Amino acid sequence: MLARRHTSVTKKVHVVVHPGSTVFPPFQLDTANECLWRDQGEAGDERIRLTPKAFAVLEYLVAHAGRLVTEEELLTAVWPKVYVQPEAVKTQIHEIRKLLGDDPKAPRYIETLARRGYRFIATVLGNATATPVTTVNPAPKLVGRDLPLQELNTGLARTLGDRRQVVFVTGETGIGKTTLADECMRRAAVDVPGIRIARGQCVEGHGGHEAYYPVLEAIGALCRGPGGAALVRVLAAQAPTWLVQFPDLVTNDHREKLRQEFLGTTRDRMLREIVEALETYAADTPLLLVLEDLHWADTCTVDFISTFARRRGPGKLMLLGTFRPLDMALARHPLQMVKQDLLVHQLCREIALKPLTEAEIAEYLALEMPGAVLPEGLASLVYRHSEGNPLFMVATLDHLQTHGLIGIEDGRCSFRVSPERIHLETPDSLRELIELQIEKLTAEERDVLEIASISGLPFAAGESAAGTSVDLETFERVCGELARRQHMVRRTESARIRGSTVAEVYEFAHALYREVFYRRQPPSRRATLHGRANTAAPAALLPAVACP
Repeated sequence: MLARRHTSVTKKVHVVVHPGSTVFPPFQLDTANECLWRDQGEAGDERIRLTPKAFAVLEYLVAHAGRLVTEEELLTAVWPKVYVQPEAVKTQIHEIRKLLGDDPKAPRYIETLARRGYRFIATVLGNATATPVTTVNPAPKLVGRDLPLQELNTGLARTLGDRRQVVFVTGETGIGKTTLADECMRRAAVDVPGIRIARGQCVEGHGGHEAYYPVLEAIGALCRGPGGAALVRVLAAQAPTWLVQFPDLVTNDHREKLRQEFLGTTRDRMLREIVEALETYAADTPLLLVLEDLHWADTCTVDFISTFARRRGPGKLMLLGTFRPLDMALARHPLQMVKQDLLVHQLCREIALKPLTEAEIAEYLALEMPGAVLPEGLASLVYRHSEGNPLFMVATLDHLQTHGLIGIEDGRCSFRVSPERIHLETPDSLRELIELQIEKLTAEERDVLEIASISGLPFAAGESAAGTSVDLETFERVCGELARRQHMVRRTESARIRGSTVAEVYEFAHALYREVFYRRQPPSRRATLHGRANTAAPAALLPAVACP
């Protein structure tokens, strides 16, 4: 059971605005004192104390104002190292709403998105005297991404010259697409005066997708944010079929008129209206539109991106989209063909993020532990376990610290045990993420990779399949197809001779994949496969040779 929060309220004549405080009138979120101030006019300011968890939840929602924040994301951010039930989030949201006087049925601050999460919808200011700004994540510890950031900065510069830009940031799960988008938004907010930034998030829909979902989310945030009244006026004049999607922004009479006009509306009309409206809105003030996880985008959103990119007229518009190529390929998503066509006609650019090098991981470790002398071999250990994937890297470092395998004393970081004795198991958060990917494989693919996990790194079809229920032809076909899709496994630069033929040699794309496949099998099956592999492998294969 969660302890019930006790709130005490005191009166003050005037509140001093602290640097970094965030204002959403009539409230000020005081990050220095972890409390709320409510402006009561001549009566002074009212201080509202919050428990640490309530403050952390509200602070996170405000920091990500205008976009969907899932329950899972809040649990990870506010309760990072303990397991709590999702009801903990609901409890804190309920208490925060009571403090704000917010009605969940007609919200002014926190909007509930059924079965998805929450969104902070109030206008957010930098501080009590500041002009409205777009809220973006703080500067991350970013390494190895200088060239991608330079490309994005170039795109923004072209946007300021009335040349619309479409840029796709792509890569595997955890490679840092969102982090790069966050940094692009942060820099744009600082370096480009008056720029408007909007963000939409695609969601995985098992029962279907709402048409234009991420575009509607982004435009809704713009309408409700600083300068939103100007966009509402543009929508009313040029895109009434879109304004009707936001009933809280218009009066009842106007809403009824819009509904009448909306009847019989075609998809082509909606596309034309919204693109023309955005061009008008961004005629003088540049607009950066960020759409994330486009591998889950609905077909209408794909049409929007295609139409946006193909418009010939000038515009201070930049669309930044992120997606995972593998998920797009597996689903045969229509955006894949649209993107290829746009690339051919030089109407978009693609930034494919690559894993970090060992030197870049060493740079990250130095930033993460500033001033500390790092032990030799730490960067190498983290690199081997993460294969340069930033998400895996962070999880690996956290695992080392929380399990007491490394520590910092007197400005020196050191191993608490010998590096040779360290065997890192996959952190639970990553194990769950990998298990979700495994569930999307066919039963045949799962069987092959479980067998391959017994052989270690690297593995060849002949030695892995020998003595198992999977024949050699099936094993080679499955591994070849997975490698072609760049999913879970990849081909190595060597081959092994078996009889008069040369067998392809593969390896898992990440050591963590191999461990999860290995650990998910019952011990009895692992023992049986180990026995078969030890018996069959020596006779089956000769030593490895380099591929010509």
